[in-house]
Amino acid sequence: MDMNTTTRALMLGALLLLPLSSHAFERKDAELAMTEAGTALQTAERADAAPPDMNIAHDMLSNAQAAYDRHHWQESVFFAENARADADLAAARSRQHRAEAATAEIERSVRALRDQTGNGGQP
Repeated sequence: MDMNTTTRALMLGALLLLPLSSHAFERKDAELAMTEAGTALQTAERADAAPPDMNIAHDMLSNAQAAYDRHHWQESVFFAENARADADLAAARSRQHRAEAATAEIERSVRALRDQTGNGGQP
């Protein structure tokens, strides 16, 4: 074989392997997206996210798993990323509710202290 034939053979081999590597890459993307979504769901659950918010995230992750099982990698990534976003939103809402409750408690305490010191409603 001359150099030209060898180069052509290598290029042809690389072109034939390209769809296989793309397939593996997409599968790995789907696996990574589903893992990240699962982690986000666990984080939201630890943050005591509200069940209605979590139900949406769980449904999206189920859709991602179903797409993955059918080897629809891009669809799986789409649903997994949505599940992660929904879980992140659920966790953020939970943190917001806790922060609002803590703020309200502090405001009640400040009012009570002002009443005790005779400042009434004055800052």
